[in-house]
Amino acid sequence: MKETNKIYKLATLYMLSKVDMPITTNRLSFYLLKNNYTDYFTFQQGVGELLNDGWLDTSTSQGKTLYRITPEGRNALSLLSNEISEDMKRDIESYIKENKYSMHEDFSVQSKYYQYDLNQYISNLSLDENGKRLLEINITSASEEAAEKICNNWKKTSEEVYPILIEKLMH
Repeated sequence: MKETNKIYKLATLYMLSKVDMPITTNRLSFYLLKNNYTDYFTFQQGVGELLNDGWLDTSTSQGKTLYRITPEGRNALSLLSNEISEDMKRDIESYIKENKYSMHEDFSVQSKYYQYDLNQYISNLSLDENGKRLLEINITSASEEAAEKICNNWKKTSEEVYPILIEKLMH
């Protein structure tokens, strides 16, 4: 690992090692930028180096780039984690704890609608967990307002609806 901004790259790996899901660029960079540890350009350069080293990989969901630590990245982190201060580790863990729900919501519950026919709209609803699609439903409605309401309610109630749906379908 290049010495330039090594601590920020290690902090990025540390954060990814502490979550059970891929993280968007914004969520990943927010901690470092919020604490004025680095600027966005330097952060992006570090992420690029981590990708080139094979310590991160990416996927795309709903137009967002998601980052995940690779096994090689975990190995590197285990060798170099002593170079991250205990204070920074605690801060990262606290940040994750405070933002875990919103991090998860960034990509796990999606909804969108589109016009299918003159008086017909389709609401596309999906639920992902750890980057894998659990459920996808298309619901037809007669108005744009109804389609929009379905999408908004999906975002609010998917955690309640999904278990009920699975239970009903399994019996």
